[in-house]
Formats: sequence, C-alpha cells, structure tokens
Amino acid sequence: MIALSVMLTPSLALAQDSSSGAAATPGGDGWVRIVPEPVTIDGKLYSPTCSAAPGTTTSTFSYFYRKGTADGLAVFFNGGGACWNDATCSKPRLAGDKAFFSGKDDEDAVGVYKSELLPGDGPSHMTGLLDRSNPDNPVHDWSMIFVPYCTGDVHSGSNTAHYKFPDTGKPFTIEHRGWDNMQVIMAWMRTNVPAPTHLLVAGSSAGAYGAATHYTSLRLLYPDARAVFLGDSGQGVTTPEFERVRNKNWNYQLPAVVFGPNPQDTPDTAVVAKLAAYFPKDRFAQFTSIHDATQSAFYAQMNPGQACNAWTDKMLGELSSRQAAPNFRSYVADGKTHTILRAPLFFSEQSGGMPFTAWLSALLNADSLPGNESCATCSSTADDCAQ
Repeated sequence: MIALSVMLTPSLALAQDSSSGAAATPGGDGWVRIVPEPVTIDGKLYSPTCSAAPGTTTSTFSYFYRKGTADGLAVFFNGGGACWNDATCSKPRLAGDKAFFSGKDDEDAVGVYKSELLPGDGPSHMTGLLDRSNPDNPVHDWSMIFVPYCTGDVHSGSNTAHYKFPDTGKPFTIEHRGWDNMQVIMAWMRTNVPAPTHLLVAGSSAGAYGAATHYTSLRLLYPDARAVFLGDSGQGVTTPEFERVRNKNWNYQLPAVVFGPNPQDTPDTAVVAKLAAYFPKDRFAQFTSIHDATQSAFYAQMNPGQACNAWTDKMLGELSSRQAAPNFRSYVADGKTHTILRAPLFFSEQSGGMPFTAWLSALLNADSLPGNESCATCSSTADDCAQ
C-alpha cells in the first residue's frame, strides 16, 4: 500500500512512523529502529529498499533515530563500499560476512559493497560520534538520525541497474536506491524531528559522499540551524571514466540548485567545494589519513598502477585547492587507517597536530574556525604499495 506523509503528530513518532505507518522498534542505547513503507512525495512514489543483489536474503531497509537532550541534530550516513559495473557489482557482501561471487556463495571471498543490512551495522554497535556516554564526543547529547547503507551507490542512486556476472554472462539487477531511501527518511523527519539550533551532516567512507549528496536538502529542511558538514574518508579521488559509468548505472543524483542544470557533470573532487561556495555561512570539513588503504584500493579499481601513492598525491592536490575556501577545513592524519567517526580512534587521534575531538568541537562550536590540521611527520609513501 502507498502510505501518505504527515499522518500523525510528533508525539506518536516513536510508536509509529508517521510518514509511512510502519512500526518503530526500540533498540539499544535509546535508538529506535524504523522500517519505512513506500511514500509518495510530489506525485512520485519512493520505495525504500536495499540492493536485492544475488545472494541477499532480504531487501528490507530501515533507519534509526535517537532523541537527545541538547538542541542539536546529527545526521550520520554509514559506509560500506560501492559498485558500479559488472566486475564490482558481482561481488556483494552479505549478512554473516559472506560474499556471493559468480552466482554462488563463497565464504572466503570479501565483497566490495554491502548489499543488505548487516547485524553489526546498527549504531548501538558503534562508538565515536555515535557514543552518547562519552562527554569527549562533542555531540554525545544531540539527537541523531543514523542512515544505514545497503545500495552500493554511496546513498546517491535512483535506478534499477542491469549487470552480468563476468565469468558466466548471467544477468542480474541491483537496486541502486540510496537517494530514494533518503527521501523517505526526510519525509519522516519533516514531521517528527523538531528544527534544531545546530545541525551536523556527516558520513564515513561511502557515507561521506552521501552526506554531501543530501546536505542541500537537509540544510533547506532546517534553514535556521547553524550547520556543519563533515566528510570522513571520502575525498572524491576518482576518474572521469568511473564517474561516467556511475552516472549511468546509478542515475546519480545531485541537486541542481547547487550544481547547475547538469549536476552529474560535477567531478567528485568538486562537490564539497561547490557546497561550501553555495552555503558561505556554513562550515565544511573533511578527515582522511594520508595513505588511506581503503580509498586507494577503490581507486585501484578505477586506475591501475601504483594507485595507493597516486591516490595520495591527487588527494593532497585537490584538498589544497579546497582549503582556499574560507569556510572549509581539513584534518589529515598519519597512516593508512580508513574512517574515524565510528571507531575508538575518534577519541585518541592527534597525529594531525591537535586532538581530533578538540578540532571537531571547535568546528561545531567556536566562533572562529580551527586550522587545517595535518601530520607534521607524515609517512612519505604508503607501505607495501603494490596496487
């Protein structure tokens, strides 16, 4: 059934999802899990779903909400790889840490993208930005929306894509519906989440791209908030060929109000810079390690030949150009760790020159922006660069 938006008052939000009529289930540490149903918005039907990739046991999509005590809202987009062609989309990661390559289960394989919601993906299993018990977390008492990831499209697709297993030619489809899923979540937010004074839109890995894709809509949903964007380990280092294939297979979505009449033509490295220019009073920031092993491994899928060092060189060059914007800051840590916002490293990282939590707190709360922090003695090259 196609459910209608804005059916219940906010006081009923935790008993029932007012945008879809779906039941909401209380979870650990104050989180409520919401399983949405299809919603019609401006005459278009949005059906929330995971990828429905071969080998998945369910395509059910859900998200989480936790009400805080402070007047702030953090919207966090989770990560989990990506796929964009036959070679990558034929390697889904399944629940139980299995993969499904070439149309058969392979417990020894490692999938390149999360194709369904995994048991450990919930926010109650994570720390860092999602930890409400540690006062060193600058947003520990804020309300939060946690957006899971299971569509292979960095939360930004709106398409049913057709692929083939490379070794057999057998066809299969992937539901790249990350954009659609977020439209359903925002329909619920319009009714159930009060306008905050402070807004943080953040994401890790694939979620960093999703945070950028949906920043404009969230910012316009809460126009009076003091707003900050934080992308964790999603630097936009890709190739033109990847962007061309991705745009076609995902029907990649970017808002024309910021990115112009042909938003898909925007290079990945320019997305955050364009957001910073369009919202000059907001603050934009990115975190990465100097030799992020996961980001460089995905770059290797697009650009063979010493991709780990090539990724670092391109990342630093593009980051330097963004640093020219007065409302953009970055934190570059030493090493090759991938992501910080969900991990214990969130509380211990200080190789950039100051503690990461202090840098983030200043980004959120200080009258003036913190500096562009970077490891003073960064490793000159990645270890064992064989990609």
